[in-house]
Amino acid sequence: MCKLYMDDNIKARNQLGGFILLQLVDIKKYYKNKKAVDGISFEVNEGEIFGLIGANGAGKSTTIAMVATMLKPDSGDILFEGASIIKKPSVIRRHLGYVPQEISLYSALTGMDNLLFWGNAYHVPKEKLSERIKEVCDMIGFDENILKQKVSTYSGGMKHRLNIGTALLHHPKLVVLDEPTAGIDIVARNQILNSVLKLKETGTTVLYCGHYMEEVEKICDRICMLHNGKIIDIRTKEELLNNPEKNLETIYLEAIGQA
Repeated sequence: MCKLYMDDNIKARNQLGGFILLQLVDIKKYYKNKKAVDGISFEVNEGEIFGLIGANGAGKSTTIAMVATMLKPDSGDILFEGASIIKKPSVIRRHLGYVPQEISLYSALTGMDNLLFWGNAYHVPKEKLSERIKEVCDMIGFDENILKQKVSTYSGGMKHRLNIGTALLHHPKLVVLDEPTAGIDIVARNQILNSVLKLKETGTTVLYCGHYMEEVEKICDRICMLHNGKIIDIRTKEELLNNPEKNLETIYLEAIGQA
């Protein structure tokens, strides 16, 4: 984990001099006396894709939900640009693009109508919304013909891509993706991963909760491994994959004693 220090604006920097956008500090969350998240601490640097991996029940989605202010930690703190989102959730909400596992689209409307609806919901200025929709559609690989169709006619992969697009309309500083490729085919998965990489090219920071090890291995700069609510390893992709004979899945299974 990077050593931290603070600048005059109380915005954290890492040891390389870059800014840290998000910090989790000793976060704990209980469900009926069971620790879903048990003292997690990590930071996400500006402009990186930070991956969370782990088996079902490891604490990934609970952690994501707390960052998105959908859940409140029982203890600890979460800082966005140095300010606590526990004390003031609005600090992060206006800068957050949250994509949950559930599809948040209106099936009876066209793709364009969905984008217009969410653009208005995010208070994107009307004079800028059309241009922003074009930019987002370029990221998710949608053209005018697709936008004219009702969402009810879309494939599962197309719905997932549009779901991501709706969360990008307001130029969020942080995009949080909770297993966005679960349950879709390999072609659609690859399209979504390419969209995430395009986000990084624009300087957007991404917190990516992955279901498939190979996709996390493909797109993430740093990777945090979770098991039973605890962090068992957190390193750059290059540090984790320094042995060419081992992939991320093997490394994770060895770390939890299941290899």
